[in-house]
Amino acid sequence: MKAKTLQQINLFRLLDIAGATEFGTKYRFDTIKEYSVFTDQVPIHFYSDLLPYIQKMKEGYEDVLWPGKVDKFAVSAGTTGEGKHLPLSRDRLGSDGAYMKEVALSYFRQRPNLFRILGKHLSLPGSIEQQGSIQIGEVSGFSALNSPAWLRPFQLADPESLTKMSFQQKFDLLLKKALNANIKVITAVPSWILTLFQQALSETGAHDIEEIWPNLNLLVCGGVKLSNYRPHFEKLMGNLNPDFIETYGASEGYVAYSDNLDRDDLKLVTDNGIFFEFIKDPLPDKDALSIQDAVPIWQVEKKVPYAVIVSTNAGLWRYALRDVIEFTSLEPPRIVVKGRINEMLDDYGEGLYIYEAEEALSEALSEMNLKKSVFTIAPLLPDETEIPYHHWLVQFSNPIHTDTLKRLAQKIDEKLKRMNRHYAIRRESGTLALPKIDSISQQDINRWLDACDKIKAQGKLPRILRENVDLLI
Repeated sequence: MKAKTLQQINLFRLLDIAGATEFGTKYRFDTIKEYSVFTDQVPIHFYSDLLPYIQKMKEGYEDVLWPGKVDKFAVSAGTTGEGKHLPLSRDRLGSDGAYMKEVALSYFRQRPNLFRILGKHLSLPGSIEQQGSIQIGEVSGFSALNSPAWLRPFQLADPESLTKMSFQQKFDLLLKKALNANIKVITAVPSWILTLFQQALSETGAHDIEEIWPNLNLLVCGGVKLSNYRPHFEKLMGNLNPDFIETYGASEGYVAYSDNLDRDDLKLVTDNGIFFEFIKDPLPDKDALSIQDAVPIWQVEKKVPYAVIVSTNAGLWRYALRDVIEFTSLEPPRIVVKGRINEMLDDYGEGLYIYEAEEALSEALSEMNLKKSVFTIAPLLPDETEIPYHHWLVQFSNPIHTDTLKRLAQKIDEKLKRMNRHYAIRRESGTLALPKIDSISQQDINRWLDACDKIKAQGKLPRILRENVDLLI
């Protein structure tokens, strides 16, 4: 079936199932028979809009956003404190399992030789915490617990045990086991895979990964852009030539995956409990985004930036993901992920908003009695032997000593670890190095603006530096 038909079936099935819930009653789901009526009656929602409903679900109330009782919640991007806890219904977990099955079958169709993956699988699931009658954790942990029974004998370590460990405990355990195992498949966030490769080489003294795991045939990556890491993987692997599968998922649900090993774009999954809408040329401001017109999949265009809106079988209704994608194909729908609506440093999984970075910088400068004019941050991974880091370029009001810059970097780092849980996890697990700070002058900035053809009235240094970085560092 075409994507339009599959998506229409999805939408009206979701509305029918959730019609008697608190949310469905409020927005009169039983009267919605057309997509246009759905958009007229149900507004676009953000986490703050759904939070009262989610809180009731956490308190044990049934039939709130989705039928029945929901006692599992996935931690989404947020602070090291409460963060965002998104509901994981049984239906959503079932759909996630179906997604994993579809990814596996797609790979088998391209590589029908099962012996390529018949060996040990190393996966690094997130942690899950029991809080009273509910469970809260990373969606990868819940996915691992719901993996099919036939996969368990191939796992290097028991997934249930791993979800109860701290990151460092599970990483150390998996590394120790892996060094003496015939690893054929690795499934993890790319930043963890790079760290695994680096530490495996350090522990063994091997020249490349081929010496350690000569039968490594498949890397399944998600959570962070694979393209930022793949060149470094390839340098460390020697003559190994494994397949790469990239998955695009979130706490809200799994969205797309690479179904063609020869392509960089991803197939959008249109028949698995998620109804998609898209906002063309999205504005970064939340209030502006909420009133922009959304279109269904049968009205999108290729090579146009869209924000992603989802309605899911976990009870998220017209929920803004804040991701920006572009379509490379319409039938079947295929996408590339371009980034986030808000300015965010997420090249290496750190999920750091620029407003958080600026807040940390301002607080640190105030404490040290320093002043700045502008700043930019370049996320860098110089080569395969190093750890990614943020290189801050700051225009100070007065000359700054090298030792002062080092103390400032440490202060900023500590503040960001308290502000943002993803940044804290990356730093504490050793997959993101301490930031580095250098002072830049107006002459440096002007030289950069000139090189980028931005010498104009509105020309300015971007908050995230991705082009001509060498002109400032």
